[in-house]
Amino acid sequence: MWYENEGNNKDVILSTKIVLSRNIKGFPFPPKMSDADRENVLGMVRQAAGSMNLNFVRTDELDDNAKADLYNQFYSGYAFLNSDAKTGYLMSRTEGLGVVINSTDHINIVSMVPGSDVYTAYKRADDLAVKFEQSMDIAYTDKYGFLTSQIKSVGTGMQLLMTLALPGIEKTEGAVQVLAKRVEKYDWQMIPMTHHDGLRESGIYILSNVATLGVTEQEIIDKTRKVQEDIIKLENTCRKNICAKKKSIVEDQYYRAYAVLSYCRRIETAEALTLINWLRLGQNFIDTSDADLDWNRINKLTQKVRRNYSDAAVKGMRPKDKSSARAKLIRDIMKGGQAT
Repeated sequence: MWYENEGNNKDVILSTKIVLSRNIKGFPFPPKMSDADRENVLGMVRQAAGSMNLNFVRTDELDDNAKADLYNQFYSGYAFLNSDAKTGYLMSRTEGLGVVINSTDHINIVSMVPGSDVYTAYKRADDLAVKFEQSMDIAYTDKYGFLTSQIKSVGTGMQLLMTLALPGIEKTEGAVQVLAKRVEKYDWQMIPMTHHDGLRESGIYILSNVATLGVTEQEIIDKTRKVQEDIIKLENTCRKNICAKKKSIVEDQYYRAYAVLSYCRRIETAEALTLINWLRLGQNFIDTSDADLDWNRINKLTQKVRRNYSDAAVKGMRPKDKSSARAKLIRDIMKGGQAT
């Protein structure tokens, strides 16, 4: 999966995601569309994408394995994949790149990369956006820019989201508030990540741009890089200080987490995320020579626990069966296996 590839600063920035929203003139936004309008948009987007090396699928025709693949790779949510609404998806051969049709907008181009490489994520999405703009009559005005269903995206039509792992900042008194105020100066907002069942994900935050009207894509990217530098520096400083001042505690918690995750037979999502947090906190700043673990495995573990289609989809499965399946998935990753 795309998030298993190499990426810069993956110890702090799990992923960078660009969503470019485009709408076709003459049609209401998806929340107000009739079935006939939805079918027309599906057909128009499919035809426009014919020369873009993208594979078209209707979401109402996907089997569970295909839905699980899209969900587990963060392309779309469970509700979208299992809705009766007439929606579709364009699959790219490039990992982490695709197009969602008839979701919040007629066209949502999704580009995701592991780590902090915002320019690559943007360039891949923009290349596709330009092709759609050249082949379709896209809703755009000189005054407002691209028109979208959500006011927060009007202008560039661009939402930039970074998934951050911040155990050091979260465990440092007042550091979360300091960082939140700092990113506000760049017109960004930071919120705690919530699991699909409403569970707060320990140490994980989403950072997204606020301003899209009256700014250019390049200005957003330039601010992103400055924000990334601030976050990485602050998080690593907090991790280093905690590990220096409370070395014995961090080492104990690190190896306890390592042992439980390596050998657990049943485990809940909340506990797993908390344990992974200790691994992230100590990995670079304590002696981990007794643990067979690297950042690629920690990141894979983080993403797999956070996003698993079977957790949301399997009906009638007893809680202990889910916790057993989750434990096996985690054990396989901890051993270096190719857990799916």
